[in-house]
Amino acid sequence: MAFIRKIKKKDSVYLAEVENYREGGKVKQRVIRYIGKEHEGEVVRKVFTNEIEIESARQYLDYKILHEIASRIGIPDLLGEYGKYILLLVYTQIVCRKPLYKIPEYIAHTALREILEIQKIIDKNLYTALDELEELDFRVIESEIYRNLRVRCSKKEATVIDVTDTYFSGSQADWKSRKGKDGQYSKLLQIALAVTKHEGFPITHKVYEGNISNIRIFQDFLSESTLREFDVIIIDRGMVSYENLLELKRLRQKVISGLRINERLKRQYLSRIDREEIFQPQYQVKLKNTKVYVKDFEFQKGRIITVYNPEIEIAKRMKAMEMDKDYKPEDMGYSFIYHTTELTSKEVVKAYYEKDIVVKAFKELKSSINLRPIRKYLLSHIKAHIKICYLAYAILSYIQWKLKDKDISAVSALEKLQPVYKVEMKSEKEDFHWSRVVTLTKEQDSILKALGCSV
Repeated sequence: MAFIRKIKKKDSVYLAEVENYREGGKVKQRVIRYIGKEHEGEVVRKVFTNEIEIESARQYLDYKILHEIASRIGIPDLLGEYGKYILLLVYTQIVCRKPLYKIPEYIAHTALREILEIQKIIDKNLYTALDELEELDFRVIESEIYRNLRVRCSKKEATVIDVTDTYFSGSQADWKSRKGKDGQYSKLLQIALAVTKHEGFPITHKVYEGNISNIRIFQDFLSESTLREFDVIIIDRGMVSYENLLELKRLRQKVISGLRINERLKRQYLSRIDREEIFQPQYQVKLKNTKVYVKDFEFQKGRIITVYNPEIEIAKRMKAMEMDKDYKPEDMGYSFIYHTTELTSKEVVKAYYEKDIVVKAFKELKSSINLRPIRKYLLSHIKAHIKICYLAYAILSYIQWKLKDKDISAVSALEKLQPVYKVEMKSEKEDFHWSRVVTLTKEQDSILKALGCSV
């Protein structure tokens, strides 16, 4: 009867298939074949190169990393019975952005079924996953994801809120079409998003009809209790009304906001500024791409900061001259910021004009995650798709945060990991199947170390 024997030679342990036999009345042993070596308790099989046959090579490491990061911030545990299919939609939305009916065919060339432990993928399950996601209490999901992300926040001093729009293919919406920010005339949805100022981690989002004003959207958004955990809310001037400012005061919520220029502000504040006086080094604030000059006054139990930007003044004058229009040089290049914080004017101006973290978030959603346009027809599927994009952004924001010391974006990092395939091999002679992940380059290994992940 044959059995496996360990044979130790120097510092190595070899495995051999052996059998006992009798010769001259004595029991002896002979080697039938050598199997391989033992390494860290695992068998390393001995297979000759000319006996190896490649069964498949499947896209692996980018999807494996996405699942590891999603698990790290608790997403898989929040998605219910169809969670695996929802995750599949999230991951493919980041990596390949295929239409739903093409995903089952595409998945066959990836390791996603193995990673998510899905036996079979049919497009019916994916549409059901969209329906199930729309039925889930997404406020709870957002809250738990943010709770897992916030322990990594350096500080909770500010959240940035903004609104973007997206158009869609469906006809169920009963509101009127309007022109979007890109000039296209269509039915729109508006998405309000709040993110942490320093990390860009998502806090919450809401979806609105395309014809609701940003001011009303912000009024509704103020009901989110999570936002009041932050010292300061930073918002764009398009979201502000005097009613909103009064509500913020009632809630004792500090704010930094732009203000639209009107005749009252011109009369009360611009008239009190001497351009030659403000255009001095002591009033200068250096921003990322420009320099501005500031002066502040009391306003509505807070402070209003008058900001003068010479570059904008020159650009507006040139445009007015090219269009042969009359212009008033006394108010060109000026803007207003209102705040109720204890920060200095320079600190407020920097915080407001360098709030581009939410702009980057929307850019990620629209370009990398493909929020726009939404090529779905049922309104419920459209809203579920936005939630898919929100989950995708949560994962990407975490990856970007982990890569903050490297000169590479989250999307670029995943693209660099994409060629790392899992290869399935077999040896007919040995009746043996095994898999290997292709060898990493130094750059790929460096990305994995920065993310705290392994192959």
